[in-house]
This record gives sequence, C-alpha cells and structure tokens, in this order.
Amino acid sequence: MSGYLLKPADQDAVACIDWTQGYLEPGEFIDGDLGWALLSTGPGDPPKVVVQSFDDANSYAQLREGAAGGVHMLVARAVTNMGRELERSIVVRIAA
Repeated sequence: MSGYLLKPADQDAVACIDWTQGYLEPGEFIDGDLGWALLSTGPGDPPKVVVQSFDDANSYAQLREGAAGGVHMLVARAVTNMGRELERSIVVRIAA
C-alpha cells in the first residue's frame, strides 16, 4: 500500500501515485496507464474515478462522490518503457 487520501464527500479529490518512490529503475519511466480500480472494503457507495492521466513518473485519478464514512482501496496500474507492469494502492476514506 502506498498511502492514504481523505476525500470530502461533497468535493472532488485527486489521488496521485508517485512511481519514483521505490518502483522505477534508473532510466525507466511510465509509458502507459493500465487503469484504476476501486475496491470497496465497507458499507456505502464508493467514489467514482472520473478522470485519469499519467506522466513519466506519476499516475493521477480524479475521484467524485462517495458515501460519507466509507473506506475503500484505490488501486493504480501502469506499464513502464521496460515493459514492467506496476501496481500500487491507496486507502480512500470519505469524510462527512
């Protein structure tokens, strides 16, 4: 797991995975986004990924909605210029 995001229930939030933090080899960069997934770990509707993007070192997901009090696992996957597939996750808690 890579982190924690507290998302207000009534506002969008952006999650970011920094792949340079222990995942990329020297000379390696993010070459493609393999998508984001939300895994619900409790009651309440999870947020929705409405926009996703990436650059050479980071993956981004804009989250919308979600029931207050919910706790969810947000998983990012990417492929590098060396053909490696990477995966990291963030815990997302929806605040009131």
